[in-house]
Amino acid sequence: MTQILKSIFGRKTRSIALFIEIVIVTIIGWIIIEPVAVNTTTALIPAGYDYDRLVMLTFGFLSPTSTEYDKSAENMEKRQPYENLLRMIRQRPGVEKATFSFYQSFEMNGRSSNGHQADSTYMEKGIEDLSFSMTCIEFIPNTDFFSTFGIKDVNGNDFQEPEMSESNYIISQCVAKALFPDSTAIGKEVYTSMPWRPYAITAAGVTADVPYNKGDGRIGTYYIARDWEGWSRPAGIMVRLGEGVNPRAFIDKLTADLSQYRSGNIYLTHPVYMSDQRDEIFAPKQRELTQKWMIVGFFLINVLLGVAGTFYVQCKTRIPDAGVMRAFGAPRRKVIWSIVGEAIVTTILGWLIGSIIYLIYLKYQGFPMETDAAPIIRYLRPVWHDTKLGRYSIIGGIILLLLLMTSALGAWLPARKVGRVPIVDSLRDE
Repeated sequence: MTQILKSIFGRKTRSIALFIEIVIVTIIGWIIIEPVAVNTTTALIPAGYDYDRLVMLTFGFLSPTSTEYDKSAENMEKRQPYENLLRMIRQRPGVEKATFSFYQSFEMNGRSSNGHQADSTYMEKGIEDLSFSMTCIEFIPNTDFFSTFGIKDVNGNDFQEPEMSESNYIISQCVAKALFPDSTAIGKEVYTSMPWRPYAITAAGVTADVPYNKGDGRIGTYYIARDWEGWSRPAGIMVRLGEGVNPRAFIDKLTADLSQYRSGNIYLTHPVYMSDQRDEIFAPKQRELTQKWMIVGFFLINVLLGVAGTFYVQCKTRIPDAGVMRAFGAPRRKVIWSIVGEAIVTTILGWLIGSIIYLIYLKYQGFPMETDAAPIIRYLRPVWHDTKLGRYSIIGGIILLLLLMTSALGAWLPARKVGRVPIVDSLRDE
């Protein structure tokens, strides 16, 4: 360490230039790596259901002007053609389960959310803002909705659908904890009665937390039962494939046979693998996240080239020192690691100063913290970036690790050249 410090102070001009460079890239690193790390963590939150075994089909409708339109089907009960198609698809080889899906469901374009207030006792725990939202998911009772998707209960077991009515919701775990912190949620009022709704909404069951869409992060959800008398109609059918069934091959065969799946003037169309649907819905966020990762990669490459360039320029001045060390019996490895150690010490000092400068700046900005969830949800489902200590210590550690890796590599590449110089040549230069 003494030799490393002497080497740093012995080349003050170049050492200061490298030190300033590390300080600058540390500050830039804080700016670009923090949102990348937070957004990547949000994108990696588990789906909570078995999307890799699901295939989604959409209902199509024949126009009255179509030559294939069946006039007699107008007399069919509204639900009959839908139920016929569900029964037909359940009988197809490779299908384990199937259920109706709505536009307000997982990875769909429709969306509806309700605001709510958490229990007031959370204010005693330091939560000043109790408001949060929960997203609606529609389903038809007794159609294997939860078992088709593979949704779990709070204990990780398959969720058992309870008896449902218009006055019941099934809520997710974080909603249940927010509303009923000291008791079970089942049977309790989620919403009180209102003039426009003369009955209260009670909780009939509690599921594990499931994001509505990929990239949504930690949100609350509630499941509402629909019937055939209401205004809402299913958007299609969700199919759960059996174990070992290849979804791509299943979709190819089903596409060839789609003409068979028609009842009255309704038919099935557009089979889509749920994994692909998730990627499609997430695509805009994925492009943004990819761009940020490209900036991080560009940033790290520039650090590598900058450090390597600085030490490459110093190669000739290092040759005499290396010759003296080798003449006194120092192995080539020690010569190399003395140069690498100099880069590491400079990097740690530069990172420390750069981090202090950036954190002082954040303090004056009020420590803005990008997040994916309401305060009460963050309290109930904490992750590393919810607190200042957790966020800034981990982000700082990531930046330091990346800088150490790139600076060590950047110093090691030219240091190998210095270490290979013959002792006679290096002493002649001396």
